[in-house]
Amino acid sequence: MNGTGSLFYTKELSVSLKERGRRLPVVFPTDIAVKDGGCTGVIGESGCGKSLFGRAVLGLLTERKWQVEGEAFFKGERLPLENDREMDAFRGRRMSMIVQDPLSAFDPRMTVGAHFMEGLKRRERKERYREAVARLGRMLLKNPESVMKQYPFELSGGMLQRVMIALSLFAGPEMMIADEPTTALDSTVQEEILQLLEGLLGEGGLSLLLISHDLKVISRMADTVYVMYAGRIVECGTMEEVQRAPLHPYTVGLFSSRPAFSKERLLAMEGRPPLLEGLSEPGCAFAPRCPSAGEACRKEVPSFGAAGGGHLVRCSRPEAWGAGGRGREAQ
Repeated sequence: MNGTGSLFYTKELSVSLKERGRRLPVVFPTDIAVKDGGCTGVIGESGCGKSLFGRAVLGLLTERKWQVEGEAFFKGERLPLENDREMDAFRGRRMSMIVQDPLSAFDPRMTVGAHFMEGLKRRERKERYREAVARLGRMLLKNPESVMKQYPFELSGGMLQRVMIALSLFAGPEMMIADEPTTALDSTVQEEILQLLEGLLGEGGLSLLLISHDLKVISRMADTVYVMYAGRIVECGTMEEVQRAPLHPYTVGLFSSRPAFSKERLLAMEGRPPLLEGLSEPGCAFAPRCPSAGEACRKEVPSFGAAGGGHLVRCSRPEAWGAGGRGREAQ
């Protein structure tokens, strides 16, 4: 999708793993856009590269292990992804991130309050403390003063996720990257976290890049969705149109395998995603799992083509899966 006029967008952003003198592509050149005040979802199976993409756009991948190429732009300004020190002007201040495992994001030797106070001069501490307590209260944490005195390992996963959201919003960023924000939480706490994120989108004007393998979460939150498979975006469009008429067989498989409260048998996609070493092999990465794959699908990677109304798909035979095709029957 065209990033022109978006709050954030990437141009041909790719990620490769450096290993024994080789470079193994993990995320192929990718264009993704987030509208001002909107929620863009990126969905795909575990290991497809979506979390790496999220970390890459904040400059969080170590240069020793990863090679990041391409460009990312925030409010029309190019992000200095190649310069860690210059990225500090964006991280936290203008763009923030919450991760799947909140405990890993905290220093176990520091209390919650110490995380909020880190790097401050003494004269600023009282004002910041009051603001931190107020923010924790808005995250629906009971007795936030007590939470400030606790260590991360003393809090539940849901409480830690709320603390992380409060921390990520402390500097007033305009965009948040939420990487699997509800995966490790029970259903009740998941609902509370999603309600918090919905409130931030509606009231605070925050923009959100939501990364998840949970179709239910993406369907609820996102206005635009990008489907990623084996390091490539295979389909994108508005959430409404992709749900109504998915065009890529992988997207059709995702919707068909979604659990539902019914007596009908749950459909599952056969086969497995390719291993890392196989991502660069010729042809469409989904061809071994696709019942409609032809000879051309096994020889070359399909281009990303327009399907009308801003709907894009990377498939040589989208007519087999779109309206009137097998994809519609699979739903």
